[in-house]
Amino acid sequence: MRKNKITERKILNIAKRCAEKIHEKKGEDILLLDLRKVHNYLDYFLIVTGNSLLHCRALAREVQRFMQEVGFPERIRPRLDSGWIVLDYNEIVVHVFTKELRDHYQLEYLWADSKRIEWKCAGDS
Repeated sequence: MRKNKITERKILNIAKRCAEKIHEKKGEDILLLDLRKVHNYLDYFLIVTGNSLLHCRALAREVQRFMQEVGFPERIRPRLDSGWIVLDYNEIVVHVFTKELRDHYQLEYLWADSKRIEWKCAGDS
């Protein structure tokens, strides 16, 4: 738990920057969901697909590096040898999937009532 209060705007900014870091590491089908109006204790989900278990692990490690850099501690130690890696940072939860597991669990459909957030840099097409 953070000692200093962090604003919603800053949390969203960090979630978007995290999506950009994942994009730089070739994460696929990156989706940022705002769950605040759908659920009372979930803020943002970041969902991404890696092209292999090794790629998923590399994406998760990039998220860990970035979140540590911006001062967001992990709530739990994730299993990095899985096709579904969950990185929980309280306000932001990152789900890194293999394609097969993402297709199977379909989190974006489970949380279909949530708002999708545009995260790409202005220079991206």
